[in-house]
Amino acid sequence: MSKLWDRLRELEQHQNRNDFIKGTQDNFVLGSDRRSSKRFWAFEPVLVYGRAAADDPFHEGTEALHVNARGGLITLSTAVSPGQTLLLINKANLKEQKCSVVRQESSYLNRTAVIVEFPQPVADFWEATHD
Repeated sequence: MSKLWDRLRELEQHQNRNDFIKGTQDNFVLGSDRRSSKRFWAFEPVLVYGRAAADDPFHEGTEALHVNARGGLITLSTAVSPGQTLLLINKANLKEQKCSVVRQESSYLNRTAVIVEFPQPVADFWEATHD
């Protein structure tokens, strides 16, 4: 199986969400809090499309972990660079949104925490997460 499916299986095995949040916070050190709106924990499944090294297209399933109307924190096994454009598809509500890579944070289990930002705030992109 791919690393992605292994990671998804590992995420699904977490019965206690509070333990998982604590573990995620410990493993992915978030940068300074300079956001225009408050982020919240989402655990929203997303598909990510973009171009990897040598301009090769890639797509990868992952989860958005910490989000707001301006973007959020996702993890990727594919290497990306700040300024790179990606397309996110929220699998819960099938909404699509272009975003750009702001920066990469820490790495854990062969995945890198990636901060992405939308060109403009999109209040309903994560709507399935705060019913």
